[in-house]
Amino acid sequence: MSRLTDEQKTPDIIAPSLERRTIDITWTDGHQSSYSFEFLRWSCPCAICRGEGGVPGVLASTHELTPDQTELVEVGPVGNYAMSITWKDGHAAGIYTWEYLRLICPCPICRGQQETGQ
Repeated sequence: MSRLTDEQKTPDIIAPSLERRTIDITWTDGHQSSYSFEFLRWSCPCAICRGEGGVPGVLASTHELTPDQTELVEVGPVGNYAMSITWKDGHAAGIYTWEYLRLICPCPICRGQQETGQ
């Protein structure tokens, strides 16, 4: 997906599950996404994790996440455009915009579109 409609990047229902270790989002266009905690931590968009200014982030040299890095402590809104996640290791710098989350949706349909550049 290169350009998202408002319906594609607006969540209708956000359902974190500590038991399943996922955050499930139903979007206003009816699409459903399920993000594992580990996937979300590997996908953290913050500068610490991703890097900035040509300097790699910490995830570039990380081969395995610790249990504390993938244990959800809190999830909350950032305005009406994103959510923030606090992990047990104290990391809370990532702001996951709705558009970013929809673009990285791990479902088979979206994965296929990501691979073909649609």
